[in-house]
Amino acid sequence: MIKRILAHIQRLSRARRFRVPFYRRANFRIPSIVRIHDRTVTVASPGEHGAASDFVTCFIDDEYGLGELNDPITTIADIGANIGFFSMAARSYFPAATIHSYEPNPRIVPYATKNAAAAGFQLFSEAVGAAAGFISIEDTSDSNQARTAPASESGLRLPQVSLATVVERLGGRVDLAKIDCEGAEWNLFTDSTPWSAIRLVRMEYHLWGKHTYSEVQSSFDRLGFAIDHHASSGEWGTVWCHNLRG
Repeated sequence: MIKRILAHIQRLSRARRFRVPFYRRANFRIPSIVRIHDRTVTVASPGEHGAASDFVTCFIDDEYGLGELNDPITTIADIGANIGFFSMAARSYFPAATIHSYEPNPRIVPYATKNAAAAGFQLFSEAVGAAAGFISIEDTSDSNQARTAPASESGLRLPQVSLATVVERLGGRVDLAKIDCEGAEWNLFTDSTPWSAIRLVRMEYHLWGKHTYSEVQSSFDRLGFAIDHHASSGEWGTVWCHNLRG
């Protein structure tokens, strides 16, 4: 009970930071404006239930631990940005950082574009994988559940850049990479080279296709990362990691 009370107090504190009315998650609605650092900006959203959940995740619950980062953060990559809530929250905590966000879903790119302009981050309407190429989108419900798939010759072909390109665009060093790409993270693990240039990772993993959490652990171990925090929700979960090479 004490832990629940403390957690709610923290939620209320974060809500005040962003000037957002919040009482409890069950009846929460996405606000039309938020306070980002020293200014108030408009929030663009498709009005989906999943978008409201993502807003709470990024702003109110801070499940990616932005408020716990004490080291200087100057470069941020948001892979699987959806409409950009993580990048907006990150701009509040790190007002001087260069933030690059990646979202390939054309249905929600207009919302992400507006949020990028409001909060001052750069949006790339591209997927991210181990290698450059093309993908398709399986988008049948809320946009935060959309998944990428290999592109067919006859279907919609959307661009994908490599993780190495993401690193290169940020000057060859990424202080913080947030990854939430609905299962595509397994492909990112297959090229170890660009991971050496990433210092901190905040990732939502997905265990579809008979994957296991032990594979998440072994993948980060192979890439030279230590897992500092793990929160599991069955078929998915969140890990915070740091590069052992600094």
